[in-house]
Amino acid sequence: MSSFYRRSSYRSVELAVGPAYWPVAGWTALLVLAQTAVVPVFAFHGAVPSLVTIAVVLYALRAGARRGALLAIPAGLLEDVFAGTGGGWTISTTVVALLVGAFTRGIFADGAFAPAVLCGIAVLVRSFLFWTIMAMEGYPPGYATAHLHAAIWSALMTAGVALVWLLGRGLFVHDKTTIERIE
Repeated sequence: MSSFYRRSSYRSVELAVGPAYWPVAGWTALLVLAQTAVVPVFAFHGAVPSLVTIAVVLYALRAGARRGALLAIPAGLLEDVFAGTGGGWTISTTVVALLVGAFTRGIFADGAFAPAVLCGIAVLVRSFLFWTIMAMEGYPPGYATAHLHAAIWSALMTAGVALVWLLGRGLFVHDKTTIERIE
C-alpha cells in the first residue's frame, strides 16, 4: 500500500466545538427572509445592513472556514433566489466565509468590536465580489460604481448592527467556541 492511503500521512485532525449547524442555518434562513422583506423598509441612503453577512461572518469566525462555507452556500443561494440573480450572492458569500474562516486564529472571536468591524469589511468584499461576478455575467460595469456608495453605507450599518448584536448577546449568552488542533 502506498503512503497516500496510510493514516499516518494525515498531518492533523481538527476538533471543532462551536455553534451547532442546524439551528444557525434555520436562523440564517429567517434572516434572509427578514433582509428581503422587512429590512428594506429601514433603508438609509439606499443601503440596508446585511443580516446574512453578519450571520455568516460570525459563524465562520467561531466555527472555521469549512463550516462557515457550509452555512454560506445555502444562505447565498436563498439570497439569489429572492433577488433573482444567477449565483452571485452564493459565490461571494461563500468566498467571504472562507476568507473570514482563514482569520479565525488571528482574531478574538468572543469580543465585540473586532468581529463587528470584520462584518463591515466583509460587506465591502462581498459587494465587490458580487459585482465582479455580475459583470462577468454581462451586467454593465457601471452598476458596481453606481452601487459603491450604497455598499459603503451598508458596510457601516452592518458593522453597527453587528456591534449592537454582539454587545447584547454578550449579556445573555455565555457559550464559547474552542477549536483545537491535535498534531
